[in-house]
Amino acid sequence: MGTSKLTSFDLFTLNMAIKGAWLYRNAPDFEGMKKALARLSELYPQLGGRYDGKSKSLVWADGQTVTLPFASCDLRAYSVDELKGNAKVWSLVKEYDLKAFKSGKAMPFSALLGYLKDGAVLYVQCAHATMDGAAFYELVNQWAALYRGEAVRPMVADPSQIPAEDCLSREETLRQVCEKGWIRVRFRQLFKMIWNLGRNKRIRTTYDIEVSQNEIQRLKELSGAGTNAVLAAIAIQALSRHMPNCRPFRLLFVADLRERVTGISRDFFGNASQPVIAEGLFDPKDETAALASRIDLSLGNMLTSGRVEENVRLSLCCSHYGLPYYYFDASDMNSADPGTVYFNNQLKFRPCELEWGHGLPEYAFPNELTDMVKFWQPVASGPVRIIFGGLASKIMEKPTA
Repeated sequence: MGTSKLTSFDLFTLNMAIKGAWLYRNAPDFEGMKKALARLSELYPQLGGRYDGKSKSLVWADGQTVTLPFASCDLRAYSVDELKGNAKVWSLVKEYDLKAFKSGKAMPFSALLGYLKDGAVLYVQCAHATMDGAAFYELVNQWAALYRGEAVRPMVADPSQIPAEDCLSREETLRQVCEKGWIRVRFRQLFKMIWNLGRNKRIRTTYDIEVSQNEIQRLKELSGAGTNAVLAAIAIQALSRHMPNCRPFRLLFVADLRERVTGISRDFFGNASQPVIAEGLFDPKDETAALASRIDLSLGNMLTSGRVEENVRLSLCCSHYGLPYYYFDASDMNSADPGTVYFNNQLKFRPCELEWGHGLPEYAFPNELTDMVKFWQPVASGPVRIIFGGLASKIMEKPTA
């Protein structure tokens, strides 16, 4: 039997699905996709596995041929133009069954090709506990590459690449987090976090603003900053205009830990992402280019200082020993009056370029996770969307302050 133990990063996402949907004018060949998926399943046998709650592992039979869930359906009541940018696209198919996955009845992967009047929509839905965004989009890209007849380099599913949860003793972990001034999570903060997460989860709508490539390029040239920092500056300025008691924000960014933490390789398959806080406070009243420059410098310093690896190891040890400490105040975000803004930059995955050999997608849909703010490009070479989710979307719906 093959087994893959889920790490703390994996278990944190056990109740989440990661998914994407793509609209095409020219539908890929379904039978050809099935053959390519069969080859993909040989490279990733864990995709045909089942979750075992007792061992907190994926388990599968070695050498056994597994047919991954992939079907077609008739959606010819709809056209590409009707569905382009329309969140209704998700209501047309069944959601990934997380309950079945957690009970060991469903594989962690599923896909569906829906035929439209004038094209097709491809849905891919997976258990987040088995992969993060980097692994998910690379997996789908490899499926498309196999369909096109190209060779692929499989990612490596090796949980031992994640630092050991007892790499430091309990005493040393406690000493270091206190020395570094980590936040002790007390009952009031924990209650606020759970309350806000519950409220956010119930809000399924989002609020989007669109930023042109010309505007992004202009601000990059003025600031010397990267796209991520430019969009973050625009986002917090937009949010602040709808908050009457606006104050400087702390900023959190999702970082890919591959090649940033010792032992985690570039081709790691699994969950290897962690929030990184840009040091300092950022005033949305500052001029946009200057603000972007400050964000870029602060985040860059954090990512190259070794602090990311240090925080990852301490976080894992705190979780292992049950120590209620964290390196930022998680109760200060995802609320009606946030002091910390959380960003998920999904531009680097290039979902809008998922190509099967029949043309680029007309539109790529993001996942529906309740990220506070995510950056997304739905069409190749097109504008970028800044998507506010959960309570942040409700703030954006208010009149400007």
